Amino acid sequence: MKDEVNKEELREAAHEVYRRLQNEHERKMDEAEELKIQMRVVEATQGLLDEIDRLKEENEAQRDEIDGLNQQLQDKDTQLKELGKLSAGVAKKSSADDVSKAIRIYLNTSKRKTQSKREAAKTVLLELITAAKLEMSEDIMESLSHFDDEELTDQPQSAGSVNENVAELLTAEAQVLWQRLRDAGFIVADGYALAEGVSANQAAYIADRMAEKLRIKKKWKLFQQLWGIPNLGQLAGTWQQTGKLPPRSSDIDKLMK
Repeated sequence: MKDEVNKEELREAAHEVYRRLQNEHERKMDEAEELKIQMRVVEATQGLLDEIDRLKEENEAQRDEIDGLNQQLQDKDTQLKELGKLSAGVAKKSSADDVSKAIRIYLNTSKRKTQSKREAAKTVLLELITAAKLEMSEDIMESLSHFDDEELTDQPQSAGSVNENVAELLTAEAQVLWQRLRDAGFIVADGYALAEGVSANQAAYIADRMAEKLRIKKKWKLFQQLWGIPNLGQLAGTWQQTGKLPPRSSDIDKLMK
């Protein structure tokens, strides 16, 4: 009789333990489900933050591209103004000799113009000579070929002699990168210009990586001013979208570490 009582008590105790374990198991399952929900919320939040960062970068690239387009509009406007000035002197001329004379006078009287205006005028004059099939004398063509010389950004004499923004490329940290690029053959040995054979696409990649390393914000306008290459931001957008990087991009990445 005593043994049967003990068995009954033991059975009741086992049932009570099982019931508590089952309740604990259900509670743990509920906690696990709640944790899964919280993890999904965190993952969704991280995804939104990543999307925000991507949109910010895309917006910055678009702003840089707009800056580049605005710069092109300014360049074209300058060219039109210079062409207008030249046309005023040529309007009353008729012979090729008179046109040559007008161009020679224009070149001689415009040497003190700003470099951007001389560059615009050179482009306009070359297009005019080509389109009209004019035969210019050697001295005019020689003067025209050197009309936009004296580029100061290749060999800046001091921080005060260059544009304030370009000065961001002349810091001690930047000079280390410039020297690496020179040693690797991307930049000329005695300045900051692109070495022969370096494409505009490679220049855009160098500008992008160098700006990231130096924490430069308005990179495209800055490097376009330095190298005279328009639409660097558009070029970068192309290889960012296609995933096809310019030649020697891995070499450039190593130089920027």
